Amino acid sequence: MKLSDRVKKLRNQHGFSQEELAKQTQLSLRTIQRIEQNETEARGDTLIRLAQVFGLKPIDLTGTNEKAQTYLIPILNFSALSFLIYPILGFIVPLILWYFKRNEDEKLNETGKKLLNFQATWTLVISSLYALSMFIKVMHVGGVFRIYTFLIIIYGFYALNFVLILLNTFRSKNLKDVIYKPAIPFF
Repeated sequence: MKLSDRVKKLRNQHGFSQEELAKQTQLSLRTIQRIEQNETEARGDTLIRLAQVFGLKPIDLTGTNEKAQTYLIPILNFSALSFLIYPILGFIVPLILWYFKRNEDEKLNETGKKLLNFQATWTLVISSLYALSMFIKVMHVGGVFRIYTFLIIIYGFYALNFVLILLNTFRSKNLKDVIYKPAIPFF
């Protein structure tokens, strides 16, 4: 929704006339008219004054969250590929990005939680498999539980993680919900 439409809608919801909104914001009537007719874009102090009258933050009024989603959410998803460098990085890097941006956008917050839950679960499973494979190697347990079996399983989990990250990066780029399953709900 354009800023002009939002201002008009909010003005009507609050029962303000254009003149009354101009008084409330201490802006000229002509400025309010230009904003509502999409002849000008409210910036800086004008935007702050409008947002304060409606009890909003300027970012809520301009709708820049929608713009932020188009690049921040895919970056958040893509950052999980850092697990290829070291498994725990697939959790730490997205955690840092999510932590600093989580309050700015609800969709980003929700996507970050899904991603972090999946990455935490994945990291626990991979760590457990590594530990179990080392235990089997040290204890010389044979049969089905050979080290190669665990390596195949571990590489399978790596492939699953890689595919899900790429799939969800493209889904988020197209503004679709991400699907990270299975995941233990830590967040």
